[in-house]
Amino acid sequence: MLHTSFHPSNFTSSPATQLSPLTRMTTRISWRALTSCAFRTRTLIRGFHAQTSAAATSHANYNVVFDIDGVLIKGKKVLPQTHRALGLLQANNVPYIFLTNGGGLKEVDKAEQLSRKIGVPISPKQLILSHSPMRALAAQFEDKNVLVVGGNGSDCRQVAEHYGFKHIVTPEEVHAVYPSLCPSSANEARSVPLAEKYLQNVHRPVDAIMVFHDSVDWGRDLQVMLDALVSKNGDLTTVKTQAELHTTKQSVPLFFSNSDLVWSNEYPTPRFAQGTFRTCLERIYEDMTGQKLQYTLFGKPMSTTYQYAESVLNRIAPIHCGPDGVPMPRTVYAIGDNPYADIAGANGYGWQSVLVRTGVFRPEGDENHHIHPATAVVDDVEDAVRWVISREIRKEHPF
Repeated sequence: MLHTSFHPSNFTSSPATQLSPLTRMTTRISWRALTSCAFRTRTLIRGFHAQTSAAATSHANYNVVFDIDGVLIKGKKVLPQTHRALGLLQANNVPYIFLTNGGGLKEVDKAEQLSRKIGVPISPKQLILSHSPMRALAAQFEDKNVLVVGGNGSDCRQVAEHYGFKHIVTPEEVHAVYPSLCPSSANEARSVPLAEKYLQNVHRPVDAIMVFHDSVDWGRDLQVMLDALVSKNGDLTTVKTQAELHTTKQSVPLFFSNSDLVWSNEYPTPRFAQGTFRTCLERIYEDMTGQKLQYTLFGKPMSTTYQYAESVLNRIAPIHCGPDGVPMPRTVYAIGDNPYADIAGANGYGWQSVLVRTGVFRPEGDENHHIHPATAVVDDVEDAVRWVISREIRKEHPF
């Protein structure tokens, strides 16, 4: 049985402008029953796309954007609906990409890792990590010494080098040179010294801080970042006077790749994410200086990330043009589990949003999220994809 209170005409532009709060709160779908109607066979769906491909194009004129953690996978486990969901899109020539607040690896390495895990070939061109849009910062900081934070070992250093940053230092490298930097660190300085090439920038002033991924050693990383923020001109071994701390701006600009407070893995409840790490840094800095920490955010729900995602979609699935050569409207569906990241970002950018219950969002009943309501709420990613395809059919052929 289909339980919704919408009409296809409601879905013509941004959900933030077209759907009333009541409509959003009541969009709850029972999708297994849909198998007997719109999804009785794939022939119906393929037939629909054959009719709507008059512009001599090979792909559908709508796109799907997947979050990963809590939607397709959960920790080390691939959710059982993932293969069926991707199979439905592939069978119906629906272009899709992956937009995640995860990262810590180069896109090519992450795509290979994800392909192995899911068992479906994924191109790096389909994958946007939280730090992918930060590639654009390389031109601005090309000749600057950048403190790159997060991830395991030298992984994020390699990402930054791949993006074009020429001078990089990491908290681990600083710790290797100054073992007493953080006596309480759970990760002591390496027993096998880092190669000299990794230590050449430790004594250079820090010109910017960029958090590319979640910290694996909060105490050490917070300490090194604070040292840079309250230093004299980025020199990590100096600190401003008390008067300077309370009257001058922070010493270096700060960038975060992810604003999520929590994320979902196999544990029964959500776990801390980069946003919680940032909250700790904000509080410490304010207590030390009496001033608010200044920073720039990337990742979902930031509009810069969605602009980047749109450019990726345009490359892999160019917008269709009608017989008159005028570009046809394209609908983008974002499927996610985090209302504050996936849904808020999609709604704010004018995309349609589909919220699944397999990750961060865990309602007590059938309700939508109270602050960032999605266009639709479904049980899992397969239900989400079925809802998307069904909705596109209804738009062209209202029941």
